[in-house]
Amino acid sequence: MCKPTTTVNSNTDFSSQKNKMIPSVGFGTFNSFKDNDKVYEAVKYAIKHGYRLIDCASLYGNEKEVGRAINESISEGVVTREELWICSKLWNTEHDPKDVEPACRRSLEAMGLDYFDIYMMHWPVHMSKQSKLVSDRDGGEFEIEIIHSGDRDRLAETYQAMEDLVEQGLVANLGVSNFSSRQLAELLQDCSIPPIANEIERHPLLQQPRLFDYCQEHGIRVIGYSPLGKIGYREDGSPDMLAQPTIQRIARETGKSPSQVVLAWAVQSGSCVIPKSLTPTRIESNFDIQNRFLTIEQMNDLYDLDQGHRYVRVPYYDFPDDAIDLSLTQPKATKGVVDEDNVYRNRFERPGKPLGSNIIIESGAIRKLKDRAREYVPEHCHEAKNYVIVDEIVDELYGDVVVQGFNDAGLETYKIVIPADAVDESGNPSAERHKTLGNFSKCADQILENGISKNSCIISLGGGVVNNLCGFLASSLYRGIALIHITTSMMGMTDAAIDFKQAVNHHLGKNLLGSYYPATNIVIDPEVLETLSKRHILNGISEALKHALAQSRDMTEAIVNPLRDNLHKALRDPAYLEMVCRECIDHKVPTLTNYKDSDFNEMVPQYGHALAHAIEHLSFHTPGVSPLLHGEAVAIGMAMTAEVALILGVCDQATVDDHYKYISQAGLPVFVPKNLSIDAIQYKLTYDKHYVKKPQMGLLQEIGHMHCQDNGSYAVEVENDVIKAALQAHMKRRDSCTNPSKDLYTLDACKAVGFRKHNRTNSPSSVADANGEWDPATASSFGEICNC
Repeated sequence: MCKPTTTVNSNTDFSSQKNKMIPSVGFGTFNSFKDNDKVYEAVKYAIKHGYRLIDCASLYGNEKEVGRAINESISEGVVTREELWICSKLWNTEHDPKDVEPACRRSLEAMGLDYFDIYMMHWPVHMSKQSKLVSDRDGGEFEIEIIHSGDRDRLAETYQAMEDLVEQGLVANLGVSNFSSRQLAELLQDCSIPPIANEIERHPLLQQPRLFDYCQEHGIRVIGYSPLGKIGYREDGSPDMLAQPTIQRIARETGKSPSQVVLAWAVQSGSCVIPKSLTPTRIESNFDIQNRFLTIEQMNDLYDLDQGHRYVRVPYYDFPDDAIDLSLTQPKATKGVVDEDNVYRNRFERPGKPLGSNIIIESGAIRKLKDRAREYVPEHCHEAKNYVIVDEIVDELYGDVVVQGFNDAGLETYKIVIPADAVDESGNPSAERHKTLGNFSKCADQILENGISKNSCIISLGGGVVNNLCGFLASSLYRGIALIHITTSMMGMTDAAIDFKQAVNHHLGKNLLGSYYPATNIVIDPEVLETLSKRHILNGISEALKHALAQSRDMTEAIVNPLRDNLHKALRDPAYLEMVCRECIDHKVPTLTNYKDSDFNEMVPQYGHALAHAIEHLSFHTPGVSPLLHGEAVAIGMAMTAEVALILGVCDQATVDDHYKYISQAGLPVFVPKNLSIDAIQYKLTYDKHYVKKPQMGLLQEIGHMHCQDNGSYAVEVENDVIKAALQAHMKRRDSCTNPSKDLYTLDACKAVGFRKHNRTNSPSSVADANGEWDPATASSFGEICNC
């Protein structure tokens, strides 16, 4: 058995290494099995220029030269060993568990190293010992004999042997390469030491969004190989990625090279890259792309280039086209950018008829309106008459301040106030029953009588009701004038305003009259949440939690953990609330931009809503039941929907339990009120917009992942007897719950959502007294909601 140059044992301390982040830009050492001395020189130059991730493999045939460059750089004081991430790979002929350790030790000895920072399984393929490289033509030609390709049990055996390398101190971390999400899911169930990286081909023409998202959500860093495509030996008919018109245009716009644009896209989208070059100037330029110079618009244009094209295809492995990997061809999240003034910006849009909105989050946006107004209102509206529309409650707080801010900025602006109720049936302020054609017409009359032009702008100031009414109004006046939203509710910030849908209510139903019409700008000022009740803040957080449960466990825990630890503090923490808004928007934006591409984009925003709409409506019309706010109903609806998924075999019991845990820890109601019957809920389900002959709903396979059917659809038709069984299971769980402090709203959580209604006097049905404090004498009504 070969030994490395320095003896390593299981006491090797990797603690400092494990706290490091894998660098975003590394250096690839594959050079088509040629010119090893030139690779040595290139690695030395790369380390000197700042590269700290060096990607190697025994297959490449240059371990001796790469190791010499690394060790000389260390001895010369250019870098310390602890600063480096050295990655190597187990070749396919060494998969037999007894061969794994000798293979690793041979590589360490060849490179003169004590340990590897990451040791990867190169391919999920086992070849016989007789398999070999026979030519270096076009990246390598092989004579091969396949023992297995992708066999779960055998891959697990090989990986378990790799885990022994960690125990012996030969390897700090483990990784894989060319694994699909299905293979990763199986490996995560079978292993003791999860892989920290998956090295795959990734670039704008092959983005692998489903696999990428799966890796991100399971803490596996994607390292993209061939990030510039194949430059030297592309197959006939294979696209020249760097010559793509979009990439060329963005290169001109940014003053960067096409290569830098492509590498920057990869880094800004969240993966590592390992470009290779023997040319010093290219080595430098490939590294100097980490200052996030691409705008949101440019990133979205690059996302649009995905065509699933692989430059790297090998004769010994067919990349699995399993549904988990390929059913969804869009990103799960589109990250916003934060500028030097800590202003967050994101954007959503759709192809076809132009629909696009900019989203701006800035604390103090209303205070700074004099300085910001001309940015918010489109330039062509600056000389026209503009109209702020606000409801009576929000008007008392911000109406005059906002109108004054626009006028002080030199924009001629007028205010129109619509009615609102200080208290509705739920004991909350609301303008919902005033979102009517009557008030639509009154606003239109005032605007037309006072004067309007094609260049006028409608500015909505308020929550979702005002946002929706103004959107429909702007789309109708002169067949469409400019629209901006300044949304003042948490529900508006996480849901209502972040959409193209605009509507008013009809006496036969909610939101029956409307249009699809974009606001040019959507402005969110987290400071306004100081005047919003805690119950209403939680109401909006529920919509963010919906996206989190459906799209990201990390986001779920980021939302829930602060609420679990100190609900009172979190609901009044501007930084926390802004984080919730940003995360929700990041995950909602791709569902809007890619809406027509997959019903995933309908099922995620509607997660839990089929059942939620039913119980929300019934709560307002059933004696003995306290009305539920929309977000509260959604929280309960998601828990019930998880029961549906369990019965259908889509998810396991742990996923159902996670729903109840996360929702209740967030301070939201988790159980349907006791006076609502199964028959009433099932009957009301027939009015859901997705109901045809049966209820349709999206289901979760696990937290962070929607279930995709074999036909590629995320909309699952559910039999009525399944709904009934799910409701029975949910109510049985509710009725058997004996520890409310663990599984339901706690008393402190109930106190935390005692609320002030924008400084107005609370109704007798509130759980808070006139000063906004907890009032046990009036808590019974809200207790019905929280089951405590």
